[in-house]
Amino acid sequence: MKKINKCDNFTNWKLVNNFLNSHNATHALFLDIETTGFSPKRASIYLIGAAYPENGSLVVEQFFADGVQEDAKSEEAMLLFELSRLLERFDTIVTFYGNRFDIPFLRQRMEALHMEDPDLVYNNKNYVDLYHIFSGYKHIFQLENCKQTTFEAFLGIHRADTYDGGECIKMYQQYQKHPDINTELLLLQHNYEDVYGMVQLVGLYAFERFFSGDFEISGYHISSYYKIDGTVGKELTVTCQLPIPLPVPVSCGDGCFYLHGKENCAWLRIPVYEGVLKYFYPDYKDYYYLPDEDMAIHKSVAAYVDKAHRKKADAATCYTKKEGMFLPQYETVVEPAFYEVYQGQIAYFEVTGQIGQEIPLKEYCIHILQWLK
Repeated sequence: MKKINKCDNFTNWKLVNNFLNSHNATHALFLDIETTGFSPKRASIYLIGAAYPENGSLVVEQFFADGVQEDAKSEEAMLLFELSRLLERFDTIVTFYGNRFDIPFLRQRMEALHMEDPDLVYNNKNYVDLYHIFSGYKHIFQLENCKQTTFEAFLGIHRADTYDGGECIKMYQQYQKHPDINTELLLLQHNYEDVYGMVQLVGLYAFERFFSGDFEISGYHISSYYKIDGTVGKELTVTCQLPIPLPVPVSCGDGCFYLHGKENCAWLRIPVYEGVLKYFYPDYKDYYYLPDEDMAIHKSVAAYVDKAHRKKADAATCYTKKEGMFLPQYETVVEPAFYEVYQGQIAYFEVTGQIGQEIPLKEYCIHILQWLK
């Protein structure tokens, strides 16, 4: 077994520390493993990479099964032993897809090799899976998949390593038959960039903070714009100030809401509906529908209406109409909620005066962001 230590400069510690503090991580270790297959019952671990901050630098430790030991299981056990001793210093393990793969794999290999109780090593740890956090932004970032390398490319991170995990398995199998330094360096480089890349990916956490409401509204206004069909419409633009800058610009929309963010600023554009909408009464059994007026009225009033001009309301006809200017919402953030049709996907609320005074504007923006996510 070989143990390799590297110490690299890393400049974005402020963001990393903010990320770790938000997960109650006092001492965090970034962890990645390389295996000879995907099943811990039939495969083994041949390389472990771990990174952690120390004295303002990033320390990367790697444990590699170089084939010197005749017994492959003994060599794997040495890797796991070295890692278990290292983990004693940390309360948090940060991985990419590790909660579903790396951590269960490590535990099961320790059990298979009859090592110390893995519960003693892996219990009472805080696990942070970057995949779990960032995969929800795939469509916002317009990514084709949720691989770690895809997120890295989105951030503009360039890798010297060009191999994936499956290719590395074949390389290691060849290495076991014919060990050579070039193949060894390629395997170490792949694992090194995996674990180092995880630390860099923490920059994406700025999006999580923003979408969760870590921003202040610095302005808003309603303006006119030309629709695709050439008609003129109105939209509300809300400007948000972010305490943590976004690492890369992003633009996305869902056909209703549109977001553009860059550095410490983000803009939400929301179409304004002008016209007539319906408010549906919930207790329709207490109402009559008047076809001539196209509206519902309470039974206490309908008693004075000719029976020929009224009929019992149902859920779809129990409404009153309202003409005005409205903003869309997918959940009832602001009441009362109006609809174009019964059980319409989009609800609306009326805008009658100063938007920032009559509606909870920040809560409304968070609702939009969560819907986009």
